[in-house]
Amino acid sequence: MLASEAVSFRTRIASSIFWLAWSRGVLQVLSFATTLVVARILVPADYGVMALAGTLTGSVAILAEMGLGAAIIQFRDLDRREIDTCFWITMTLAIFGFAALAVSAPVIARWFATPSLADVLPVFALVLPLTACRVVSDGLLRKRLALDRVSQAEVIGVVVTLPVMLGCALAGLEVWTLVIGGLLAPAVRSAATLVYAPWCPGLRLGGKRVKEMLRFSLTTLAVKIMWGLREDSDLAVVGKITGQVTLGFYSMAKEFALLPGSKISTVVNMLSSPMMAELQTNIEAMRGALFRAVRLTAAIALPTSAGMALVADEAVWVLLGPKWLPSVPLLQLLCVYAAVRAVDVLLPPVLFARRRERFLFWYCLVLLIVVPAAAVVGALLPGADSSWYGAPGAVVFSTPVYCTVMAIMAREALAEIKGSFSQLWTEIWPILAATVVMAVVVLLLRKFALAGRPEPAWAKLLLLSVSGAAAYVAALLAIGSPVIGEGAEVIGWILRRRSADS
Repeated sequence: MLASEAVSFRTRIASSIFWLAWSRGVLQVLSFATTLVVARILVPADYGVMALAGTLTGSVAILAEMGLGAAIIQFRDLDRREIDTCFWITMTLAIFGFAALAVSAPVIARWFATPSLADVLPVFALVLPLTACRVVSDGLLRKRLALDRVSQAEVIGVVVTLPVMLGCALAGLEVWTLVIGGLLAPAVRSAATLVYAPWCPGLRLGGKRVKEMLRFSLTTLAVKIMWGLREDSDLAVVGKITGQVTLGFYSMAKEFALLPGSKISTVVNMLSSPMMAELQTNIEAMRGALFRAVRLTAAIALPTSAGMALVADEAVWVLLGPKWLPSVPLLQLLCVYAAVRAVDVLLPPVLFARRRERFLFWYCLVLLIVVPAAAVVGALLPGADSSWYGAPGAVVFSTPVYCTVMAIMAREALAEIKGSFSQLWTEIWPILAATVVMAVVVLLLRKFALAGRPEPAWAKLLLLSVSGAAAYVAALLAIGSPVIGEGAEVIGWILRRRSADS
């Protein structure tokens, strides 16, 4: 990569990180505050109807998008006919999906014994064409790493929608408050996206690579579907074998364990796919970008997952209350899975960029088969009763299986960029060593400084968390890991929006 191209590339990444970090924070605060207010006005039944409508339209939306957004990002130098073809395929499928949901709404409402769904679903299904009309423009923005524009469009949609929802709730529109909000946000976001990526569809269809793009998009769609099924398969296994109460503990523990990694992966996934797609012919640059992403992600995910496992008792007591204490062992076990999964999400963008979508298809299929099977075996261990102990067994058996299969994907991804496990180990061993130092400090404090002392749970949590974080940072500084400088650079981008060339 030429020096001028490298500077431009880093500048776009800096701007994207600034907007992704701040937009995600602002949107979460605004959405959470509005939800609290609206939830006090509406009744739970309103949210139940919208949950059903959202699940149905969300499933159809995945099928309608058909993975073409990913294809637009991955295929370089698409001509106008190929882009137009993507648009009309997506819009046609979205319109058919809308019509199917609208016509079948009465039947679906009877099936779920929710009469109001028959009125809500035909209207809310309009979200399908409203979302589909921006797939091409959104993909074009992501392709050129204009994630600042993507974030701005999302912010505009939320800022316009939230006051309208508040007004509708106060006006007594009940469930239609949520329907209006669910339609207005994607409509405004789509309009803003089309403004930022001005493009009008034409009627010339076809192109040299349309068949290749469709094969890629259909494989990508299958990967998304299988990945989603695998992500929820453990909940199905635990719920079926151990019962509703244990499933409640397990689902809360999983949500807490994945919380740090999920916040990182949201930003990383938005950056990784277009970034790797742009670098797909530059193996050396891809290797450097992957290793840097691994360092930065592991530097946050590994210590937070380990720290959460170490202070699980105090964290659950303070944040959730004593009634959730039975979830502590599950939380500690799931933190191991969460740490691996946080780094795992960095690998598929490399394989997609190198046109290894078929490998990812078989990888996800194997995961979908072997991980739930391991969870079933663990949950049915001899001596495990049907109400509680089966859930830890499911985690203990399924996590090593997941890690083993993931190692195969890691080998393939490293081979594509001419890397190796030894190089990967060189990148992350300082982070692992600093995490071990943090764990030793926390365990020593718990054993000698806090043993037998009647300190409140919040005080213990604060002391252990601050001490562990200080020990981790000090150890990382002493080792001299390059992640310190890289992290400071990223923080500078977030706080000051400085260009990479400034």
